Amino acid sequence: MKQRIWKRNSRYVITAFFFLVGMLAMVSCEDDSLYTEKEPEWLGESIYDYLAEDGNFNYYLRIIDDVGYAEVMKRTGSKTVFAANDEAFERFFQGNPWGVARYEELSLAQKNILLNFSSIDNAYLIETLANFYGSGQLNRGTALRRASSISVLDTVGFESGAQLPDGPHWDPFRQSGLYLVKDDSPWPLVHFLDRPLRRAGISDSDFELITGVQRNGDDAFIFDSRIIERDITCKNGYIHILEEVLVPRVNMAQHIAENERTTIFSSLLERFSAPYPAMDLTDNYRQINPGFNDTIYTKEYFSNIGGRIQYPDLTVISDQYWLPFNPGWNSYQNPTSAGLQADMGAIFAPTDETMEFYFNSGSGAILKDRYGNWENVPDDIAALLLRRHMRTSFLESVPARFHRLRDAENSPIPISTSDIESAYVGVNGVVYHTSNVYPPDDFISIYGPVLFSEDTRVFNWGIRRNDFRLYLNSLVSRYSFFVPTDEFFENYIDPYAFGMDQKAALKFWYNTETEAVNATVYEYDPFTQTVGDSLRVITSASFLENRLLDLLDSHIVIGDVESGARYYRTKGNNTIRIQGAGENLTIQGGGDIENGAIVNVTEIYNQENGRTYFIDKPIQTPLRSVYAILSETPEFSEFFNLMTGFPPPATSQDPDRRIFVTGNNFFGIDFSTRFFNTFHYTVYVPTNDAVNDAIEQGLISPWVSRPGIQGIEDMDEGPSRQEAIDQLERFIRYHFQDNSLFIGGQAFTGLFQTSTIKLDDEETLFRTYQDKYYRVRVQSSGEDLVLTTEIEENIDVVSARVRTDGGFYNIMARDYIFNSNPGNVVNLESTLFTNSAITTSSTAVIHQIDNVLRFE
Repeated sequence: MKQRIWKRNSRYVITAFFFLVGMLAMVSCEDDSLYTEKEPEWLGESIYDYLAEDGNFNYYLRIIDDVGYAEVMKRTGSKTVFAANDEAFERFFQGNPWGVARYEELSLAQKNILLNFSSIDNAYLIETLANFYGSGQLNRGTALRRASSISVLDTVGFESGAQLPDGPHWDPFRQSGLYLVKDDSPWPLVHFLDRPLRRAGISDSDFELITGVQRNGDDAFIFDSRIIERDITCKNGYIHILEEVLVPRVNMAQHIAENERTTIFSSLLERFSAPYPAMDLTDNYRQINPGFNDTIYTKEYFSNIGGRIQYPDLTVISDQYWLPFNPGWNSYQNPTSAGLQADMGAIFAPTDETMEFYFNSGSGAILKDRYGNWENVPDDIAALLLRRHMRTSFLESVPARFHRLRDAENSPIPISTSDIESAYVGVNGVVYHTSNVYPPDDFISIYGPVLFSEDTRVFNWGIRRNDFRLYLNSLVSRYSFFVPTDEFFENYIDPYAFGMDQKAALKFWYNTETEAVNATVYEYDPFTQTVGDSLRVITSASFLENRLLDLLDSHIVIGDVESGARYYRTKGNNTIRIQGAGENLTIQGGGDIENGAIVNVTEIYNQENGRTYFIDKPIQTPLRSVYAILSETPEFSEFFNLMTGFPPPATSQDPDRRIFVTGNNFFGIDFSTRFFNTFHYTVYVPTNDAVNDAIEQGLISPWVSRPGIQGIEDMDEGPSRQEAIDQLERFIRYHFQDNSLFIGGQAFTGLFQTSTIKLDDEETLFRTYQDKYYRVRVQSSGEDLVLTTEIEENIDVVSARVRTDGGFYNIMARDYIFNSNPGNVVNLESTLFTNSAITTSSTAVIHQIDNVLRFE
């Protein structure tokens, strides 16, 4: 007994010796097991001898003997053993996952696993167990895991077809079964030690929620088994005594699959797994078992972190089917951590009862309505749900940090500690069994009905290809989302082709073979508004993405379109006209109004961030530019004539005074408004009489008569020709205002910038500063627009009114900018058409007013 006490008290002396002779590294002895034929007798007992002399480890010693490991435990080397005494084994036989009631019922494989899972192939004190080398440096007091001595060869098992997951990748083995390992990487031990727990901010209450046991003081645990005696020094390593037998743990995926309370969640997870032949493992196994002639497979999950991104047949797996990480990877390593030891993963796995309740009520009901049962939920949708519940970092997912959990798209996860029914610490992370489901924003946002519907695959493809998911999933705003269903996704008049001699209408359709959108091109007659013969099919992804992006921008309204107004601006600065409400709602874009078309609602979905309206045709935005409308409307002719007389600049250094331009960076359907800049505007067009009166009064000079600007000679008295041109340009631009304002049933009053800059410092009605844009005050009762300009003495003076008697108001225009000139494209078969793109656009509403607007 005295000798035993001396040995325990001398452990630190011996540790120093190990350090000096190189048996232990700076942090721990991490050399492979070393054996010598002769050893210094004064070192005392080996691990085996210590356990034998103690007299309380008979079961553990029997395991060592039965697996043929006695010599290893007797000789010098470098081992760490987490042993359990006989009392612990008696409790183990009273209840364990294997159903083993006495020692004799343990198989050799089980004995191997029990021993090797409780051993580490290097010598560690509890203090040094918390340290590790990673990323080229020593990381002190941060380690959570360490690889055990288990050999993957000990885990090879045969699984019958009935034991295999459902899915096409497992079906080839449905009849024959296969030899399978759940993962071919080392099985780590998870150790909860005082320093790492404190550094990670894991409280005792967190620890109890995670492990189910209480922790006091500086208690150390291997998984949930308390270390009741630590740092027993032997000549070939250390022994740490555990309160309970260390039952081998499995990885998170395996636990979820084997847990009878998480079968639904597991069935979803298993869809993203497949068997892959492990030839190196097979060869090694054959060396030990010469009669083995089969192939061993490993179970892999689809992920770019520790998993596979190719199917077993080597075809590439679409990233929409990737999990955040491989949940079956025993040696999982967080990509942002310094090594395996520093962190692990976490999964929030709802129980079956929770999954069923979610599916039959609340936001999950839309899933049930669409698919009927969990088995019918498509893989891409199941993947979204799984990703929301999988965490790449355990340390960032401990209960104390639940309040700030966010998913990979930075959306909050509304979880609380009361949601956790129990937890399981696996070799690669923690599984929290939850009483809540945390659906992704895709399910509850305005995107959800599009995602779930088989009738909206065209728009869904456009959403995914243009990365619109995050926008539609934003829960901080409210939207109205109009979605043409596939059945009606036709007769979209292509804006680029509208600038060609040969016009075209497109029908978008989903190609199930290529899982992509195609478009059939049809002839279109703008005069009769009829669609003719089909000409070709476009499969160019860039063309289709571009057109669908433009459609998406014109089908989303920020806000509620049933608020009582008649006009609403879309995300892309187009305006739509709304009439009616609910399922009787009708919509018209500028192009629809031009053509007398009406878009009808077929279904409405009330979502967390707004409403999704399924509609019976795409909303057509305006196809006429400001130039086209003014040039084609006789009532606008006098103002239009003033706008089109500006000559091009004589040199590249001269300012461009033209209102309408084309070429260079202004390729549109016809002419573009030069100073428009991807925004929405209002254009006030004085009546022909008002323009002529202003000319008669000498307020402005025309181009050719009474007297005209073109007749001004530089020697004439009065303003020079250039000054007259500048003055006319400034006068015209004062009729162009930022922000599209409609007569639409709602009253408002505001000051709005025009396109004319103030050049002097004289005080005006609205106190506009020099070098700022002049403003105009607009007031509406809901059925009119009344304007007051800077030149007036007070805001009660009416400078002009929008005329509503002739119908020349609320006219929508759109100035497109394309990547090339459609006027140069001969026909729709040309690759120039296929390569065309809508680069940007500006929109405007045009009103006729009864007087000219003056700023000076």
